[in-house]
Amino acid sequence: MNTLARLGTGFVAALLEAWQELRIHRLRVLLSLIGVTIAVASLSTAVAGAGMAQQLMKEQYERNGRPALISTQVMEPNLQAGPQDSAEIAAAFAKTSERFKIEYTSIIGRSYGPQASLQGLSVETEVQVVDPAYGPMHRIFAQHGRWLEAADAENLSPAVVVDKTLLGALGMDDVSLPMTIDLRSNDSSVSVTVIGSTSTRDNGMIGQLWMLPETYERWFSAGTPLDNVSYTMWVPIEGSEELATHFAWQMQAELPGYYVESYRQDYLAWGTEEGLAQFALVVSGIAGIILLLGSLSLLNVAMVTMKQRIREVGIRRSFGATTSRVFFSVMMESVVATAVAGGLGVLISVAVVSNPRLINSVLATGLDEMPGFPVEAALLGMGVSIAVGALTGVLPALVAARVRIVDAIRI
Repeated sequence: MNTLARLGTGFVAALLEAWQELRIHRLRVLLSLIGVTIAVASLSTAVAGAGMAQQLMKEQYERNGRPALISTQVMEPNLQAGPQDSAEIAAAFAKTSERFKIEYTSIIGRSYGPQASLQGLSVETEVQVVDPAYGPMHRIFAQHGRWLEAADAENLSPAVVVDKTLLGALGMDDVSLPMTIDLRSNDSSVSVTVIGSTSTRDNGMIGQLWMLPETYERWFSAGTPLDNVSYTMWVPIEGSEELATHFAWQMQAELPGYYVESYRQDYLAWGTEEGLAQFALVVSGIAGIILLLGSLSLLNVAMVTMKQRIREVGIRRSFGATTSRVFFSVMMESVVATAVAGGLGVLISVAVVSNPRLINSVLATGLDEMPGFPVEAALLGMGVSIAVGALTGVLPALVAARVRIVDAIRI
């Protein structure tokens, strides 16, 4: 117990001594640590930016379906696409999904060409007919209002959700929801109620609008049949391929005369995860080079200044300072200094990465959930700054520990 107490007291004393030396040599310390501060700020910013960029890339991929997303197609025996939107196929899909106890399932049907209009403005939109589970399956969050619910099928006015592109085209950026717009298809026009809005989808090429299958069947199916109808489900990744195979067999048993195929179509099935890992590796390499340059600059300054402090070290040795005490105290000066520089660098990085203008213009284009500053980036910046201080302080500490009292006093 006494040994631990002495070690703790010695460590605290070394820290206080190192801090006093830094206060005495403020100008020298300031000049030597500018490079470290910039390097740590660059490293933390690079790591944080990479993490946020990965979040953006992951979200963009998951808009096409979260892992594991299984798509089911039904074809006639000659492998021609069958009537995908028929009630028979929809019933077979619902029955098979219930048998496998799959919670998240959705039909996906599209209709191109309808015109959304408001107060004289009219723009073409893409109508997507989906079930309520489509939102979590494709990472859709209502930024204003809410997403579709099963009860919306009973509304007297058709309930729809639109994206930011369609809102902007209709001049509805600052309009509170819900509100009513007209949806025209062929010669018919129906007033629909916008209950929610999402971020821009598919790079904003065309405005998008979502509604429930029951809503489309009741109000729009007679004039514009759906195109490219498919059935999807979101299941756990483990065992998803086997589940897709068995699901297709069971559903085909419900549909004599048809051929059913189920397969994964999320980004992990495409091998995109490797691309994200390579992206992180490239950013880490760049950050490592930045840090190496900063540590070399610090080492150069530390070696030059130590030669100027040989007389000071000799005097300390003459008053009884041991070799280990001199070594540890000189090294701790570098550690304490780089820790302070690392803290400043991390604060600079947080200020830069958390800048709203930077987020909105560069990192968060179309981002639904804005991630905060990654804690691992801050911890990495502080840890690396302390490690650099320890490594760059070893050589100056060795020089100081080998100083002989007689030679130091003669200088």
